[in-house]
Amino acid sequence: MKTPPSQSQQRGMVLAVSLILLLLLTILAITASTSSSLQERMAGNAQENNVAFQAAESALANLSSQVEGGGVPAGDDVLALTYPTRTVRARMQSASRYAEGSSLDAEENSGTPLILIYDFTSSATLDASATTAAAITDDNTNARHLQGYRDRIIQ
Repeated sequence: MKTPPSQSQQRGMVLAVSLILLLLLTILAITASTSSSLQERMAGNAQENNVAFQAAESALANLSSQVEGGGVPAGDDVLALTYPTRTVRARMQSASRYAEGSSLDAEENSGTPLILIYDFTSSATLDASATTAAAITDDNTNARHLQGYRDRIIQ
C-alpha cells in the first residue's frame, strides 16, 4: 500500500498551477486589448470615409442646384464644408456639351430642341492643406463621385 504524499511535497504544485493560470489570463487580456484597439481604428477610418463621401455628395448637389437655378456652374471650383471638428473641401468639376434633341422632346411649333448634357465630378479630400481646386489631386482624394445632368433647351 502506498502512502499519500506529505504536505511538504505538494507545496510547489500550487505555485506552478497559479503561474500557468496567470499566464493564460495575461495572454487573454493582451488579445482583448489588441482587438479593441484595432476595432477603434477601423471605426475611425469608417467615419473618415463617411465624411468624405458626404462632402462629395454635397458638391454634386451644389452643382445640380446651380444648373436647376438657371446658372452655369464653374468648370473647376472648391466647396468648403465645415464640420464641428474641421473643414472638408470638395473639388467640383463640370463639363457640358450639346446633343441634338428629337421632336418628341419639344412641344408643337416651339422650335428646335437641344439637350445640354453636364458631366459633374466631385473629389473630396480630408487633407487640411488642400485649399484650392488644383491642390485636390488623385493622391489626396478620399472620395470621388460622378453624375450626369440633362437639361432641355428649346431654341
